[in-house]
Amino acid sequence: MRSIFTPPFRRAWVGNFLSDLSFSMFVNFPGFLTSLGAGEVVIGAITSVAAGAAIVARPWAGQTMDRFGRVPLIRISSIVRIGATLSLLAVGSVGPLVYVARSVYAVASAVFFTGLFTYASDVMPPERRAQGIAYYGLSGMSAATFGAALGAAVIGRFGFPALFLGMAAAELACVVVAFSLRALPDRPPLAHPGAIRTLAGERQLIPIWVLTIGFGAGYGVLFAFMRTFVDASGVGSVGLYFSTYSITAIVARLTLSTLPDRLGPTRMVKPAVLAFVAGFALLAIARSTPVLAAAAIAGGFGHAFMFPILGRLTTERAPDSRRGAALSLYTAMFDAGPLLAAPVLGLVIERAGYPAMFSATAFLVTVATAVFVVLDRRSEAVRA
Repeated sequence: MRSIFTPPFRRAWVGNFLSDLSFSMFVNFPGFLTSLGAGEVVIGAITSVAAGAAIVARPWAGQTMDRFGRVPLIRISSIVRIGATLSLLAVGSVGPLVYVARSVYAVASAVFFTGLFTYASDVMPPERRAQGIAYYGLSGMSAATFGAALGAAVIGRFGFPALFLGMAAAELACVVVAFSLRALPDRPPLAHPGAIRTLAGERQLIPIWVLTIGFGAGYGVLFAFMRTFVDASGVGSVGLYFSTYSITAIVARLTLSTLPDRLGPTRMVKPAVLAFVAGFALLAIARSTPVLAAAAIAGGFGHAFMFPILGRLTTERAPDSRRGAALSLYTAMFDAGPLLAAPVLGLVIERAGYPAMFSATAFLVTVATAVFVVLDRRSEAVRA
């Protein structure tokens, strides 16, 4: 059995760890917006605009990587992200600059993540790809175990400017890793420029897109509103939630990562979604730290399987020559979730409170799963 942990995979793993360390610290950004006077609707709008910018960028990045290689875009995006992060030091009010800086950060992060994710997928043994994606995802989860708490500690001691400088330091290390990557000699044939349009409407991929949008909406809610939720409710802390969430996902992937490959990815979707939805149901009734921790455990367990399963299904159902385009579209669908949901759910918070918002999120993910099951069965019948 071929090894997953080759030198190119290890470099990609380290790069993703550093990238997600910056991103995990950035989970405190809504607190910065609150300090500038932004309400939940404005925070949701900023999240939505940034997600929209990332969605526009991902398909272009995927096609470009399939035509010209992964490494150049990985390097360029790693440099751009540093500039976007440092530009936040100049933000003093909720105006155009914060929208632009947040969107550029989202675009650069999206391109960097998609490029590195595709690069890692290229070097994984195909027969162990679900396990490889799970192990690759451990890099981000490892960073998330302490990134949010580290960011909160930096803010508490030195303020938000220090947070942005700390993020930039992690991103500078990403640049070093990016320039250590070497182009793979055995890339698949170049993809046709119309690959994105073809893949977006591919019948066997549409169920994946639907569920990924629901999954992305759920995770986007956590990123956009968890900080303000714990501040408003006084329940636990954002560091406690994301640390527990990430540790659970890490343990699940280390101990059960072979299940999707052994049992089949589609059979694992339902229990993963059930756990993910249970996390939001618990958040809706969270009035104490133990309940918040239980919500994080449920959500982390579901996340541990949903991302690698959906990623594997995407790579299996798309041609090798369009892998970059397919994975960029997969991650774009993940961004589409917060784009569509964040402003609406921010309004729900202002009108009905956080419990109603978390309940609405649970319902949204459940509906997306039901649509996935129905469409996938029809697609499977056609494939058969």
